Amino acid sequence: MPTQQDLKVTERDTTVTPHQLRTAGYIPATLYGKGRESQSVQVRAHEFNQFFLQGIREFKLTGFVEGQAKAQQVHRDPVSQKPVSIQFVMTP
Repeated sequence: MPTQQDLKVTERDTTVTPHQLRTAGYIPATLYGKGRESQSVQVRAHEFNQFFLQGIREFKLTGFVEGQAKAQQVHRDPVSQKPVSIQFVMTP
């Protein structure tokens, strides 16, 4: 059964386009949660894909933001099926 894993997030440089970010090996992501403003972050594509392919959807975020989060939506490229963006919901 999949378990929760640590996933490092870093602050997203909004001057870089999402395409440039993905080319550099990152996936743009947004963090949401009750009573908090949304935040733009980025995660390493290789690290996220390893966990996601194992069926892991809940993470302990470390780095720029600390806390528990669930990958609520993962948007994929229709051809390659690689994640192009992620929406995380922070959990209490």
